[in-house]
Amino acid sequence: MWKVVSVYCAVLAGIRAAPADISFAPINEFALQLLENTYAFQENFDKKNIAISPLSVWSIFSLLAEGSAGETFLELMKGLRLPRDLRTTQAMHRAVNGQLKSSKEDVFLKQQSAMFTDCSLEVHPDFCEAATTYSTEIYSVDPSNTTKLANDINLYVCLATEGLITNAVTPDLLQDLRMILVDALYFKASWTYQFDPSQTKETSFYNIQGKNIGSVNMMYQKAPHNIAFPDQIEAQVLEMTYGKNGQYSMMILLPFNGVPIKRVLKNLASQSMDWISELRDSGSGTDVDCFIPRFKLSTRQDLMTPLQYSGIVSIFDSKKAQLPGVSDSPLYVSKTIQNVEIEVTEEGTTAASSTVVGLENRILGQRFEANREFVFLIMERSSNVILFAGVYGEPSLV
Repeated sequence: MWKVVSVYCAVLAGIRAAPADISFAPINEFALQLLENTYAFQENFDKKNIAISPLSVWSIFSLLAEGSAGETFLELMKGLRLPRDLRTTQAMHRAVNGQLKSSKEDVFLKQQSAMFTDCSLEVHPDFCEAATTYSTEIYSVDPSNTTKLANDINLYVCLATEGLITNAVTPDLLQDLRMILVDALYFKASWTYQFDPSQTKETSFYNIQGKNIGSVNMMYQKAPHNIAFPDQIEAQVLEMTYGKNGQYSMMILLPFNGVPIKRVLKNLASQSMDWISELRDSGSGTDVDCFIPRFKLSTRQDLMTPLQYSGIVSIFDSKKAQLPGVSDSPLYVSKTIQNVEIEVTEEGTTAASSTVVGLENRILGQRFEANREFVFLIMERSSNVILFAGVYGEPSLV
């Protein structure tokens, strides 16, 4: 069974089925840009495995946008791809919240968000009302006792993520803070077509030059999946669904031979997502020989710099941030933290492995082998909202 958990904390320092008329394209544009930016930032530290929940980030910062003004407001509107109409943004939020609920036997998805505020901080009623509209719970706390506050937040996150994340924040992180926004997303599901554990074998994993850089436990199955080769993103794409009704899926994007992963990420961020419709229209029901690594990822990262790459800058500046709609007290975002836990097994998956694609003749069917760096997207299929996204490029035996 596979598990994906994301907890996103934006820290501020003091000085169901979607309606037919709602378009989620702006959220995905933000998601894919954030994925490209996060990879570019982590590459500076020679990190090849990344996993993010862009929807959690979008949810928190779009709420903050309602309390922003001036340059901060303009940057958030542009960076988050928010519509100018507040009602449309709120309708989008409600629609997203409707998507983030599933309690079926083979697919479990839930989202929880909370706002912890200094009991001495006067938060404007309109902002509290907006938070409530976005299904955000509000707690008044004493921030001077950082140990107790950290314990309370960690308990909230632990319960929201079914015990998978137990140390989202530490007391030192909470020094001199006035407000903390938390978003937790928990996802656990089984593949529609599960892998046979007896077919899992240890195999080599390669970089773009074809050099063996390690080994993975490679799972195998032959099953009907959507598969395509969209030229606009320069990658072979495999879509594998979860659950009996296939409402959720993982897309694994394997770069064409010789194409670096950075170019695929740039293509995803700059091109329309029409390739998804083409994939489902042309690739349905094709038997595919799938080779996908079994793996586990645990990441904790500060997303401030990737968001700044997106043009969201002033909200992180203690002298320039403008959040008058949140409180009369001067506030700015001083830290951002996201924790993501991903486990991929024969029963299910929550991250895509490096992928190598090859074509076989019609008798053998098509072949998709994730034995090199690849991108993965986990989404709700009716809306195509991206819940999780990442890159797998550093192999390990799990």
